Amino acid sequence: MTAPTIWIISPLIVAVLLFFLRRNQVLSAIIAMFFTLSLVILAWQLEIDTVTIIGPWVIKVNPQLIVAGRSFVIPPAQQPFLILFFGMLTFWFGGLLVIPILPIFTSVALAIGAIFIAALAVQPFLYAALLIEIAVLLSVVILSPTDKPVNRGVMRYLIYQTLGMLFILIAGWALGGIEARGENMDNIIRAAIFLGFGFAFLLAVFPLHTWIPMLTEHAHPYIAAFILSILLSMVAFFSLNFIERYPWLQESLNIFRTLRFIGATTILIAGIWATFQRHLGRIMGFALMLEVGRILLTISLSQESAALNIGLFIPRVLSVAVWALALALIDARTGSLRFRDVQGIARRFPILGVGLIFGQFSFAGIPLLAGFPIYNILWGQLAEIGWWLIVVSLLGSFGLTISALRSLAVLVMGPAELPWPKDEKSSLTSRIFLLIGIIALFLIGIFPQLFYLPFLQTGIGALFP
Repeated sequence: MTAPTIWIISPLIVAVLLFFLRRNQVLSAIIAMFFTLSLVILAWQLEIDTVTIIGPWVIKVNPQLIVAGRSFVIPPAQQPFLILFFGMLTFWFGGLLVIPILPIFTSVALAIGAIFIAALAVQPFLYAALLIEIAVLLSVVILSPTDKPVNRGVMRYLIYQTLGMLFILIAGWALGGIEARGENMDNIIRAAIFLGFGFAFLLAVFPLHTWIPMLTEHAHPYIAAFILSILLSMVAFFSLNFIERYPWLQESLNIFRTLRFIGATTILIAGIWATFQRHLGRIMGFALMLEVGRILLTISLSQESAALNIGLFIPRVLSVAVWALALALIDARTGSLRFRDVQGIARRFPILGVGLIFGQFSFAGIPLLAGFPIYNILWGQLAEIGWWLIVVSLLGSFGLTISALRSLAVLVMGPAELPWPKDEKSSLTSRIFLLIGIIALFLIGIFPQLFYLPFLQTGIGALFP
C-alpha cells in the first residue's frame, strides 16, 4: 500500500462513483463526507514509511507511487496538511446537505481535491502545472452548467489559466536549458519574463483580476468560492516551489522586490474596490483578489514564505467556506445577492447574517478570529522590510472591513414586514453547520498555537518532496 494510493487514487475512484449518484445530492454528500473524514483519520493514525500495527494487521504505507514513469511522493511530514485539507473538504461537503447546488458538484469537487494533493506530490514538479490545468478544466464543468449561458467570467478564467500554464511550461523549459548550458543573463531575463507572465495569469494579479469578481457575481457562490480558494492554494504552493527550486534565479534578478510591489498594489486595489461594492458575491471576489496580494507578499519574504503560505491556507479555506455557505443560503432564499434584494434578511435568519459577517471579518484579519494570528505574523514580517508594505496591507484589510460593515447594515435594515417566510425544513441543519464554522473561526483565533504551530514549523519540504 502506498500513500498516493490512499490520498490520491482512492479519492479519484470515489469521485467517479459519485458521478453515478449525482441525482441524489444528499446521499452523495453524505458519502463524500464520510469518505473524506476517513481519510482524515487515516492521515492521523497511519504513519507513512513506518510499520503500523492495528490489531492482527501489520501495515506499512510507502510514500512513493510511480505512474507512467512519473513518481508521486507523499512524505511523512505532509500528514498534518492531509488532516487539515481533507478536514476542510469534509466541511465543504457538509454544506451540500443544506443548499441546492449542481448535482455533479460533489464528484468534481472530490476529484479536484485529489488533483490538489497530486500536484503537491508529483515529480518532476513541473507536471503540477498540467495537473492545475486539468483541475481548471474540471471546474469549468460546474462553474458553467449546460442549462445556462456561459458568462464572460468563466471564459476569461479558462483563457487566463490556460495561458498561465503555457507560460509556466515555457519558463520551465527555458530554465532547464539554462541549467544545462550554464547561466547567461539574457536567457535568465527571458525565462523570468515567461515566469512572470505565467504566474500573473494563474494568480490573477492586477490588472488580470477582472474575471474573479465576475465569477463570484454570476456563478453559484458556493461553487465559485470552493474553486477559487482551492485554485489559489494550488498556485501559491506551486509558485513557491518553483522559486525555491531555482535559487540562482532569485540571486540574479530582484524578483522579491517586484513581488512586493505587485502584491501591495493588488491588495490596495482590492481593498478600495471592495469598499464600494453593492453585491455580496463581488465583495467575496475582491476579498479573494486581496488574498492574491497576500500570497505574493508572503512569497517575497523568502525564508518565512513556506511556513506562512501553509499557515495562510487555514483562514483562506475555512473563512471562505463559512462565508460562501451563508451566501449560498441567502441566495437560495432571495434569488439575488444585490444589496437591494437582501435588505433585512439577517433579521429573519440571524445565523446567516452572523456567518457571512464573521467569515468576512476573519478574512479581513479582525482579532479573535481565525485570520488574525497568521495575518499578524505576516504584517510583522512586512514591517521589518518597509513601513509602506504594512500600511498598504492594513489599508486593504480596512477596506474589506468597511465592506463587511456595509453588508451588515444592509442585512439588518428593511421594513417591519419581511418578505421571506421561515424555511423550517433546512433551517436547523444550516444553523448547525454555520455554527460549527463560526465556532471553528473563534477557536483558531483564540488558540492559534494549537492550529497554526504544526504548520508554521513546517518548511516547503513538507509539501514538496
